[in-house]
Amino acid sequence: MSNQDVEKKPSETALFTALRRALAHLEYQDEKLGPDRMAIHFLPPHFRFFLKFTKIQANTWQKLAAAFPGMNEYVIARTAHFDQLFVQGLQDRMPQIVLLGAGYDSRAYRFSGLNQASQVFELDIAPTQDRKKQCLKAAHIPIPPQVKLVPVDFNRESIGTALKNAGYQNDQKTLFLWEGVSYYLDPAAVDATLAFASQAAPGSRMAFDYVVTITEANQDLLYGAQAFVRSMHQQHANEGITFSLDEGQIEAFLAQRGLQLVEHLDHTAIASAYLLDQNGTPLGRLAGYFRFVTASPMVSP
Repeated sequence: MSNQDVEKKPSETALFTALRRALAHLEYQDEKLGPDRMAIHFLPPHFRFFLKFTKIQANTWQKLAAAFPGMNEYVIARTAHFDQLFVQGLQDRMPQIVLLGAGYDSRAYRFSGLNQASQVFELDIAPTQDRKKQCLKAAHIPIPPQVKLVPVDFNRESIGTALKNAGYQNDQKTLFLWEGVSYYLDPAAVDATLAFASQAAPGSRMAFDYVVTITEANQDLLYGAQAFVRSMHQQHANEGITFSLDEGQIEAFLAQRGLQLVEHLDHTAIASAYLLDQNGTPLGRLAGYFRFVTASPMVSP
C-alpha cells in the first residue's frame, strides 16, 4: 500500500493511542495516570462495548503490552507530559497553541474551561480529522469556538500555508505540541516542521517526542526495542518509523535548524517524572527508545 493510500484512511496508530488512553483511564481514573476521559469516544462501537468488561480490559492491556513492551507505560507518561505543557500554555495565556498531528487528542475539549485567551489549531490528515469530528458529534462533545481543525498532509503540504489560511498569526507567541508524530514522517517533513517553528515569534516553544536510532548494537540495551521494530513491521507496516536521531545528537540537530534546546528527557527521566504512583512506586517499565524535547527559536545576536 502506498503512502497516498494510507493518507486516504484515518490513522491506525492514532486509534491505538486512543485505545491505550481509554484503557489507562478505565484502570486508574487519575489526573496523572489516566486523565483522558474522552478517549473512549474515539474508539469503534464494538471496542466501546467490549471494554465495559473488566476482564476484556485487562486482556487487551496485556496483549498490547506483549506486542509493544513498555508502550502502554510510555503513552501514560506522554499523555501526562503533553497535558502539563498544554495546561501551562493556557495558564500562560499563550496566544496560539498548535497541535501538530493532533490525531484523537482531546486536550482542547478536556481543558476548554481553562482556555481564556488561546487560539488552538489542530493539524492532521483530513480522514483522521473527519472521523474525529464524527466521533465528537456522536458523543455530544462540542468543538469550542477557539478551536480550529486544519487538514494537512505533513509529508506533502506546507503547514505554514495551512495555518495561515486558518488564521495563524506569525507575530504571536505560539506553543507547538508535536506528540507521537515525528517518527512517522520523512526527514524532509521533520526539517520543514522544525524550520517553521524556528521562525515563530520570540517566546514561542516547540515540544515533541522522538525515537533514538535503533541498531544491532543498542537494541538489546533499549527496553522493548526489538519487539517494537518487529511489531511495527507486522501491525503498522503502513505507518512505519521513518525518522530517528542518534543518541546525544539532539542539541546539535536543533541548532542546525534554528532552535535552541530548552529541556530534554530520556526514558529514565520520563519514568521518574510521570510513571510513579502515589507511593512513588513505578507502574511498570517504560520503553527505552523514546525521548521528550522542548526547544525555542534561537534569538538573533
